[in-house]
Amino acid sequence: MVPIVWTGLGLLIVPLLMGAGLVGAVVLESLVGPIGTTVGLLISAVLLVVVGRTVNRDGHEHSLYGIPVQHWAWIQGLFVVLSVVFMLAA
Repeated sequence: MVPIVWTGLGLLIVPLLMGAGLVGAVVLESLVGPIGTTVGLLISAVLLVVVGRTVNRDGHEHSLYGIPVQHWAWIQGLFVVLSVVFMLAA
């Protein structure tokens, strides 16, 4: 069992990462085709930057596993790139 370590509102990362990806996979994919999942992942990356910069201003610290909320967008960006690569490879 892996413990979840967060500070402040860092636990918001989980629904932002999973929620937008799920919306992209279900809703956007039915509207725009296979690129919908990638768009959903990209939307969640933008949400992470906006929410992270908003909650972490003025010296507050909101993080998950020691990584501030807005920096999780880079990790999500990696998944966006991988999604595009896998889509092009298929």
